[in-house]
Amino acid sequence: MPYYQFFDFKERKAVEVPLPLHEFPQAHLQVLGTRTPPMAHVVHFDGQVFSLTLNASKNHEASATYFCQYDTRTNRFSELVYLSPWDDTRHIEDIGFDSTDEYFYFAIGANPAGNVIKNGYTSLELNRIHLRNRELDWKMKVDLPKRARPLKLNSGPQLFSRDGTKLALVEYNDAGIQRDDKPNPPEQVLVVDIPSKTVDAYPSLLTAYGQVFSPDNRYLILGSNELGRMIRIDLEKKKLDLEGPGHKRVDRYLPTPSGKSFLVFSNTKLTSPKTVEVRRVSDLKLQTSIPVRMVFPGTDAVVPSGIFSGLDGRMLLIPYVDKKGWSDRKGWRLYEVPDDVTSPEVDGGSGGDMKVAQGVVLGKQYADANHLLYEDRKEDPNASFSQFVVNKTGDIFLIGTLSDNSDDDYKVGRTRPVVAKLGPDGRPKWQRILVKKGFLDYEGGQVAALPDGGCVADVVSYVHPGSHPVTRVVRLDAQGKVLWDYHFGGGRPRIGDRYELLPDLSISITGRLYEGGEKYRPWKALLDKNGKVLSDEVAP
Repeated sequence: MPYYQFFDFKERKAVEVPLPLHEFPQAHLQVLGTRTPPMAHVVHFDGQVFSLTLNASKNHEASATYFCQYDTRTNRFSELVYLSPWDDTRHIEDIGFDSTDEYFYFAIGANPAGNVIKNGYTSLELNRIHLRNRELDWKMKVDLPKRARPLKLNSGPQLFSRDGTKLALVEYNDAGIQRDDKPNPPEQVLVVDIPSKTVDAYPSLLTAYGQVFSPDNRYLILGSNELGRMIRIDLEKKKLDLEGPGHKRVDRYLPTPSGKSFLVFSNTKLTSPKTVEVRRVSDLKLQTSIPVRMVFPGTDAVVPSGIFSGLDGRMLLIPYVDKKGWSDRKGWRLYEVPDDVTSPEVDGGSGGDMKVAQGVVLGKQYADANHLLYEDRKEDPNASFSQFVVNKTGDIFLIGTLSDNSDDDYKVGRTRPVVAKLGPDGRPKWQRILVKKGFLDYEGGQVAALPDGGCVADVVSYVHPGSHPVTRVVRLDAQGKVLWDYHFGGGRPRIGDRYELLPDLSISITGRLYEGGEKYRPWKALLDKNGKVLSDEVAP
């Protein structure tokens, strides 16, 4: 008995449900022309009822397609519903179930010249069947452009709008077909308005695997796998209104809950950068980027097949992948997507800078490999000081702590602060240990990149681990040589909470000055680029 696995987004769990095809009614088997349990294609499951399509055969060839349901509550199969004949001039194709979960749509592709599967369609007849009462209650004919060599649709389920009122049918074309026979007119996307049974045709792209409707049905966005191009169609003004560069090897687009942006999943085994792009609907530009390793832990190179999203984009279901980046069919990860994926959600994701986001990943890989401790936290990517920063040439700076302590064996003096510089490829250029006389313990810090290829670092340093740390700032040149090392002394600990690199390369520090115990007053200071104190002020 076959078992089918489904994911329940509401309950947030996977369920496995048996489908007893060995109990298929004998009368149904006779209609299908078989004596053995049929091959069934599950097109929908609502938690209780399976919806199936099955092919009848004659002389070992498909002759017709039927629809049937199995109710797990009554353990009964429904009657068969005849959908379409099969012959040399007609071929049935699944369109998919709509976003309202009420209907299953299918298309009958026709070509009077014959051999329709190989030669493509000259017309389509769209149909739907109601998933509650199994009635065929809607159909319409779609005439396709007259071409010397007809095109077919993108394979797999087609795209419905969030409210189920619009359907996008994207014609398939690729560079190989273009070389043999360039279609005239070029490939199109047909946008069907289901309530009015009207169709609008718009220019499409080669291998337009990326497809997403805006939630308000205003726009349809398409992205090309081969070209790395994106287009936006204004469905109200009925025209292509925006075009721009996208990502090659795009696999699919998924909306975010707000509908203001969409996620771009690409085959990162074949292309770089190794990120999931977040694009704005308003201008198609990059809003931020998510390193692939954050979504697929353990690997940067993945074939992103089998990714699913809930209707409102809130839940994202990601398959586990093996070491080669292919789905290993051993389970999924479930992510909750914020209303709008903005830069604070992702380390280094500010302003759509993929170089910064990827630099954070390479920095963390280096820190992990070299046993450098750092706090794995969400940071403001717009801040000039951070644990991991990337300069304009792509070099990566990071700060961490080497420690010989363990949780069960802590001793003072076993920690050492480290600042490192990596190239854009993640290979180390230098690493400096910044131990200083008079301090017994260290705990990470922050670093900022300088225009000369060097950096300035906030090193959290303790005179004794039983007291508050001292504010200490160190500047290093492009080769890692320490140019100056300044700490605020005076017997009363000053703790910097916020560091900012100003345009003249001076460093603004805002924090607290402790007067004894846990009592403190607000404090701020300013260091110039040479480590000289320009101001040191404590609030009254």
